Amino acid sequence: MVGQRDDESVWDSVENGYVRPTTAKSEWEKAALALANANSKAINAIFCYVPTDEFHRISHVKTAKEAWTILKTTYEGTKKVKDIKLQMLTTRFEELKMSDDESFDSFYGKLNEIVIAKLNLGKKIKNAKVVRKILRSLLESFRAKVTIIEESKVLDEIKN
Repeated sequence: MVGQRDDESVWDSVENGYVRPTTAKSEWEKAALALANANSKAINAIFCYVPTDEFHRISHVKTAKEAWTILKTTYEGTKKVKDIKLQMLTTRFEELKMSDDESFDSFYGKLNEIVIAKLNLGKKIKNAKVVRKILRSLLESFRAKVTIIEESKVLDEIKN
């Protein structure tokens, strides 16, 4: 159980930040040492997993929260940027159709790319919606199969 509490305190230092006590380190209480250790573990983990060419963005920071905020803004953008990206992905999802000379694998790859991009931005597309999108987007040559699937009522049973 101690390990889980340690893990939580490490993540807390990423989410909530860490303020170094102003007193000498020899005067810190156990709680202050634990918080300092949690921040050190968190920032070390971030530093270890950031690609070398991206390390320069965060190498100067002293807290895990600072590093996390920089990386989050860099990769996800601000809330406004994130919302714009989600809107663009939604539009791409809605407008995507299988072209006459396209293989199913190619079409599905494009669709899956959009689904994963939205998931990475914190927005999950329900499986049933993806399946319905596929069925609506398929070429006329797939129509008989689409009809059988739609009439089987299997779509209502698809779990997320």
